[in-house]
Parts: sequence; C-alpha cells; structure tokens
Amino acid sequence: MENCSSDDTAEIARQAIAKCRCARGEVIESTIPGKAKALNHGLELISEDYVVRVDADTQIDPKSLRLAMRHFASATVGVVGGLPLPLKKTGLLDKFRTIEVLNRHGFFQVALGAFNGILGIPGMFCIYRRGVLMEAGGIVEEMNGEDTDIVLRMTNLGYRAVSDPRVKFRTEVPDSMEFLREQRTRWFRSLYHVSAHNRAMLFQGNLITGAVVLPFTLINGARRAMMAPLAIYGAVLFFLYGGIYDHPHLTTVLAVMFGMPFIMACAVVAFWRRPDLILYMPAYMAFRLLRSYYTLGATLTLVYPGSAKERRFDPPKPLAVPAGENIERVEKPPVIVS
Repeated sequence: MENCSSDDTAEIARQAIAKCRCARGEVIESTIPGKAKALNHGLELISEDYVVRVDADTQIDPKSLRLAMRHFASATVGVVGGLPLPLKKTGLLDKFRTIEVLNRHGFFQVALGAFNGILGIPGMFCIYRRGVLMEAGGIVEEMNGEDTDIVLRMTNLGYRAVSDPRVKFRTEVPDSMEFLREQRTRWFRSLYHVSAHNRAMLFQGNLITGAVVLPFTLINGARRAMMAPLAIYGAVLFFLYGGIYDHPHLTTVLAVMFGMPFIMACAVVAFWRRPDLILYMPAYMAFRLLRSYYTLGATLTLVYPGSAKERRFDPPKPLAVPAGENIERVEKPPVIVS
C-alpha cells in the first residue's frame, strides 16, 4: 500500500514484486494521506487468514517470517512481533537504539509476554490473525500509536500478543537530532492517545494489561517526563545554595537516578552477548536525560479538547463490524500490505 510517498517507493516495490519467484502481489497507490487509512484499505482488499505488516524502511531477517508464523499454531494468538534492531551499525544513535531495543523488546517485553501483559507490538513488522483484527474493528485512524492500540483491543477480546526476540527485523534509525526529536515526540505522545482511547480498560481486574501494565506505563511516563526538570532543578539548587541546604552526596544522586537502569542495561546486553555496548553505557545514561526532555515536550504539547464530546476521544475505526454481524469473506487477489 503506497501511502502518498513523494519518492520512488511504489516503483521500487513493483520491481521487487516482479523478481519474486514464490509470491505474487501488486502495488496499490493511495490518494488519501494517512498510514492507518492505507492499512485499512489494504485489509479491505484481501481475504487471507493472516496479514503481514511491513514498513517500507524495514528489512526482515531470513528466518523471521517462519519463526513468527509458528506461534499461530495456538488459536489464542492474535498478533506476533519481534526485535526491531537498527538497520545500520555505525554512529552513536545506532548504539543507543540497540541498547534501548535489547532492554525493551529483548527483556522487558518478553517478561510481559509470560503473563499476557504485552502492551503493544511495533508496527514496523508484525503479523495479525486477520479475523481477530477485523473483529477488533481494524486499524484506528487519526491518532498516534495505532499499532499499540490494535494490540490492546485484540487483547481485550481475549487473544494473546507474542513478542519473540528471535524474530529479528531492522529499521532505520534517525540520522539527525531533529528527526530523533520528531520521532520520540510522536512515540511518547502515542501513550496518551492510546490510553485515552482505551480508558475503559484501565484498572479492569480481568485484564493484566488494563489492571497493571497500562497504569504502570502511564506512571513511568510521568516519571520519565520529570527526570530532566528535576535534574536541572537539583543542579541549580546545589550550585547556588549548596552552602545553605544539606544535600546528599553526588554519588548518592547518581545512584538513585541511574544506578539500577545502568546495572540492568549492562546485564541485558551481556546476556545478548553484546559486551561492546557496555562501553557506551555512560553516554546512554545521558541519552536517557535527552529522552526525558522529549517525553516532557510530548506531554506539554498535547492538545486537550474543550467539549465533553471531544474529550471522549473516539477516533474512527472504519472496519468495525456492528455487533451480531459476521465478517464477510470475499475472495480477492492478494496484496502486500506495507
């Protein structure tokens, strides 16, 4: 699904499809901008049981598709994702992103999967069970975080989300600070969009994602947003009024702010046999402060609706099927959704 791109993406995709020996497909060019709109259009054109979603700037490891599909042997699995590693292996941002991915998706996400508590599967590469995807209403439009939102709604229907770190794929990393700020602001803002859209799930006792994971993520987002301002405030207080107020030692402050994250990050990269990344840990801790600043910026630039109707925040789900109706299966040519 070509999403109003201004480059040669559509032509490159046609050339790639023409070279395929074991697959067939076509490129559908969209005239309406919006990633979710393009995805929903693609879903309307296919009838296969499984949907593989791949971003145009994502490369999948050779074994990843086979490893991911094996999880669908269980009828309770609705979506499968993997480990979004950086495409390049040069540059400081690539190192930071690798450490971040190994901690988030190679450790924390796997732990959440043990009790069906995965909050979201990255949309760069994932596989959906199409019947469940359609039952959940398709991809929500006009909001950030549509990939996390659909996983939450599928989980709410009683299906499992699986994050398998053996399923590896590689995506582009921002090559400038401006691109990094735009990306992180969009990512952090999506947490509030998804929470507002799925607010009915908050503190639901029958769902671990609603009762524990989503509230914890919101609290953690607030903590992250305040980390940079508190660090600046503490530094100003120390240097201007250090002789008046009794302060903890600098080592104590550093231990509280960075100690446990530093230890955990080192342990995770060692487990993944990437000891070379430990050399970048001090710089990665500074990157966490920058990430905190971007989180605060995303929070402060949220648009808060004025009317009660707007505050309900119910973005459109154009593929939603009314209760009691069956999903109609129509045999149509397969389409590669990307």
